[in-house]
Amino acid sequence: MKFRAIYDKLSDDKKALVDEMGLGAFQHLPNDYVNHKILNELVWSYDVFINKISTGVGEFLITSEKVGHAFGLNYNGELFEKKQKNFEDKLNDEENEALKLFKGKSLTFVQNMVKECPIGTELERRTFKRAFGLFIQKAFLLHTYSHYISPIHLPVIRDVDNTRRRNWAHHVNSFLIEGIKEYQEKGSQAVKGCHFVLQIIYSKKTYEGNNLNDPNAPPLWIQ
Repeated sequence: MKFRAIYDKLSDDKKALVDEMGLGAFQHLPNDYVNHKILNELVWSYDVFINKISTGVGEFLITSEKVGHAFGLNYNGELFEKKQKNFEDKLNDEENEALKLFKGKSLTFVQNMVKECPIGTELERRTFKRAFGLFIQKAFLLHTYSHYISPIHLPVIRDVDNTRRRNWAHHVNSFLIEGIKEYQEKGSQAVKGCHFVLQIIYSKKTYEGNNLNDPNAPPLWIQ
């Protein structure tokens, strides 16, 4: 998936909506970003019980706060619902219509919505935000190997004009931990979740040692 290519083709108005959601950092995502050798070593050295990675440059914790620093995501605030019933019970009429539109749809459908959805009205702008939130989760932040949107991705359609209040970093981190645990214990063919964040934190550790809050470093580690 060429994230940067898709982002670069968005209009300036759509990019502004992505920024409103707090997801503008993904403009810095390179098209070819995964070093599979490093990723494999990080995944197998990840202790999922204490969220720590041990490498040749030392040990470091993987926390929601670090995931937040990596991608400019909120690491405080309200958690996304994990149980589908708890989420669906809170939807208003517009959000229920959005659920019908996106539930069970393919990544291709959502990607096309991101590229083609008009944004001339408030409802269209909210539809675009929902589509982009689903797209960036399904294809990157909460990556799965099914081609279809799963229930874990859907809560983003609620309160879409106030997405920054959500704890996105915890959402990403907890899903990645579950994916690594499944990979280690069940021998899954691939790891679900956002692998790239491990490489970012590893690189930060490698170049800056324990000083992961260097005031002279870019505000977003992805940069």
